[in-house]
Amino acid sequence: MNNSAKPFLPAVLVLALSGIFPTGSAQAQNRLTDEQKNQVISELKEEIKKLEARVETLESLDQKVKMIDRKLEVQQETEIAKAKELPVVKAGAQGFSLSSPNNEFQFKLGALLQGDGHFFTSGNDKPTTGSTFYLNRARPIFTATVFKYYEFNLTPDFGQGKVTLQDAYLNSSWYQQAQLLSGKFRSPFGLERLQSDRDLAFSQRAETENLVPNRDIGAEVHSDLFDGRLTYQLALMNGVPNNTASVDFDNNDGKDFLGRVFALPFKKSDNQWLRAIGVGFAGTYGDERGSTVSTYKTYGSSTWFSYNKGVTASGERYRLSPQAYYYNGPFSMMAQYVSDRHTLNRFVKLTKGLVNDTETFTDDGYSAQATYVLTGEDASYYGVKPYHVFDPRVGTIGAWELAARISNVSTDSSQFKLNFANPTVSARTATEWAVGMNWYLNNFIKWQFDYARTFFDKGAVFGDRPDESVFETQLQIAF
Repeated sequence: MNNSAKPFLPAVLVLALSGIFPTGSAQAQNRLTDEQKNQVISELKEEIKKLEARVETLESLDQKVKMIDRKLEVQQETEIAKAKELPVVKAGAQGFSLSSPNNEFQFKLGALLQGDGHFFTSGNDKPTTGSTFYLNRARPIFTATVFKYYEFNLTPDFGQGKVTLQDAYLNSSWYQQAQLLSGKFRSPFGLERLQSDRDLAFSQRAETENLVPNRDIGAEVHSDLFDGRLTYQLALMNGVPNNTASVDFDNNDGKDFLGRVFALPFKKSDNQWLRAIGVGFAGTYGDERGSTVSTYKTYGSSTWFSYNKGVTASGERYRLSPQAYYYNGPFSMMAQYVSDRHTLNRFVKLTKGLVNDTETFTDDGYSAQATYVLTGEDASYYGVKPYHVFDPRVGTIGAWELAARISNVSTDSSQFKLNFANPTVSARTATEWAVGMNWYLNNFIKWQFDYARTFFDKGAVFGDRPDESVFETQLQIAF
């Protein structure tokens, strides 16, 4: 019985007896016999016993309830602990991912699929480069983070009837100010090349990409500093021909040193006109030997410049590129200049035999593009995100963007004079202008419509290579 309840039981008994044995004259009239009194007392005692039994029962139930509550608390704590260990699965406008609750382990599945059709209206309309539908890029993209500081990317490409390993790298971020990237990745050089393939304003990059390295294998130290105002990249890589991602080994001991800095000096400014400015500079230096010579292609993938048979890389190579962009609301501009100074070798047949002829040449080019988002969304180096996805049932049209570009590459005229290139096959210069319309149906799907025309200087048996005009459309899904 509850100790706190027991002291009240005598009081209950006294009150009960008071009712049985009244005082005064009324008591005289209502006296009970001793036998009746004893019977009432017995009944009261019995009631007290029952009350005591009920109190004990209630105490027992209270203990059981406390035990059950504690079991529930333990079970709840166990379930919470288990929930903390369960992976977090996400699928939505940001893509598809699987991660640990603390985000130290993450896996993301992405893809880039671009179905193109390019149609020549004039120019070099050969079966190998003629009007056709084709898969430009078909890439599953696997990215993951392990133990918080290690991120890897694996991206094969099955587009254009070939299998190419585009990216395969590990980024270690123990120190945010000096992260280490190793494997196969984009060479830190060209501004447009470093822009993601999914975010390009045109379905094909500018002519200046003929002077820019694409993917290479090596190691890079990089980071964003001063709250994102300055980005730096320093890399040591194998050295590759320009504009190719298919070289996965090096055939000589020489390596390429690459460096790039890009600044957003007014990123934190209250002035939106200044905040939009980004400027940078990139350079490479290497000693290249063997087959690291380049061929130059048009918007429509026709080759307009190549070296004569037997010409190989044979010495120092420098590349330089000042670059800038400007993104302010729906308007953007991007521009870069590229210079490629390279040393080449060819064998000259003389009466005494074969003699090496080694010469140094410089090719250079520029590109400038502008875009405007007609539906008012912000233009960005990382693409356009529509305010409202395309849905004809509710009358929303997604985002629409206009784009225009001019680009040029000029090759060193000495290459023709010294017989390193054939002027009846390869052009001296190529100048391209292009216009386009981009339709962003949602964050994943974009449809592009481009028209490009390229003009040449020389490159034919008589006079200039014929102008090339091509209409290209590209439907893209990327996440």
